[in-house]
Amino acid sequence: MRTSFQRISVALTSVFVLSAGIGRAQERPNGFYLLTPATLSSGYDDRFVVGSQSLSDSVTLLTSPTMAWMHSTHRSMFSLDYQGEGELFSQQTSLDAWNHLANLHFTNQFSARWSMEIGDSFLSTMDPTRKIENSLLLLPRGRFNDNSFYTRLVYRISHKTKVTGRFDNSYTTMDLPEGLAGRLDRSAFAGTLTLDHDVARRHSFEANYSYLFVHSLQNTPDTLDNSIQNANLGYIYSANPGLTLRFFGGVSHGTAAGTNSAFTGAAAVDKKFGDLWLSAGYQRYVAFFGGFVPNLTQSVTTQLTGTLPITQGVAPNSVYNVIALRAWGHLTRRVALEGVAQRALNGVTADNRGIKSVMLQAKVTYQLRSRLNLFAQSDFYGQNVSEFIPFALSRRRYFGGIEIVLARAPELTANPNRKRPGGTGPNDDDDKEKTTEGHQ
Repeated sequence: MRTSFQRISVALTSVFVLSAGIGRAQERPNGFYLLTPATLSSGYDDRFVVGSQSLSDSVTLLTSPTMAWMHSTHRSMFSLDYQGEGELFSQQTSLDAWNHLANLHFTNQFSARWSMEIGDSFLSTMDPTRKIENSLLLLPRGRFNDNSFYTRLVYRISHKTKVTGRFDNSYTTMDLPEGLAGRLDRSAFAGTLTLDHDVARRHSFEANYSYLFVHSLQNTPDTLDNSIQNANLGYIYSANPGLTLRFFGGVSHGTAAGTNSAFTGAAAVDKKFGDLWLSAGYQRYVAFFGGFVPNLTQSVTTQLTGTLPITQGVAPNSVYNVIALRAWGHLTRRVALEGVAQRALNGVTADNRGIKSVMLQAKVTYQLRSRLNLFAQSDFYGQNVSEFIPFALSRRRYFGGIEIVLARAPELTANPNRKRPGGTGPNDDDDKEKTTEGHQ
């Protein structure tokens, strides 16, 4: 049987072989690229949950670069990428695993007014608490699979006004302990119609309507399908390229008998200090399991689009109340910071107990060479009560490692044919588009 060191050596060798011959970024990317660094880290994972047990162990993580194939023309772009992650445990070797993340993305600009976008994302992980970054309903360790597909058609009425129609589909399964098996196995479909209008350079408004249908794959008498309608109004104020305020408000209503309407809303501010972005926000939204948002380098307001989340929806009288703080950017030329703190009330249990969760994550990166970075990372996940875990969750992770930049990735926008209205922060038009895409 191979040792952990031998397995890591073989995997690293494969990564370097794959990177050979990959060219530099082009103005119009075509060919194979490595979009992210290869990462090797090691540390201690304290009190992670497997079934009904709380375990602790030393863990080594090997993350491959995101390997992508791209093809683009003056009107369209197609990309397909994959990233793998290996988990090697020191004592609990039966928990060794390989996690997968793959994405497909296609955009096409038919004319000055019409454009289309198609995307599909597949995630398979044994550690959903760590990999699903915005799921504040924390889960035990187990194989979690999610495939999310969306297609979007945009019609630009004028330079300042556009209408977007979007369809989403998600299929999710998870291995849970006996007695809970199948609880998170479900499929979901959603349709959303959105109207965006910009007023001058600093003000923009958004109105959208969504219909979400969730079908449980668990064929038992106590499982029911859910359907939810959601309507929102939003306002975004871009004071300058370094300051953005966002406000959204709306209502969700379940069509099933006995469900109530729930008010939803969000408020957030992004502020840039030098090369460091700080973001703070409050959200009240329909409760759901799973779901995907951009990584820690995105602002908290990437979730504040008013769009109904497409994954595993539940009744609209179960809502999340979340306070979130984020920071990302460079403290100095060589030192970068990524951090997030989230505190949530995740609804209540059957006996009317409030479900409270907290998630803290911090990562500091030091650029040792132009292609070599060192980093240290610490995470905390806490939850007082859960239907999936028979005790309170209090998980801590301490890791350090290296990032190796094997190739320079091309700089891409959500739509390379659209001109940005100005600014380099989260308030530019391309980033605004990305906020409704879920995990991309």
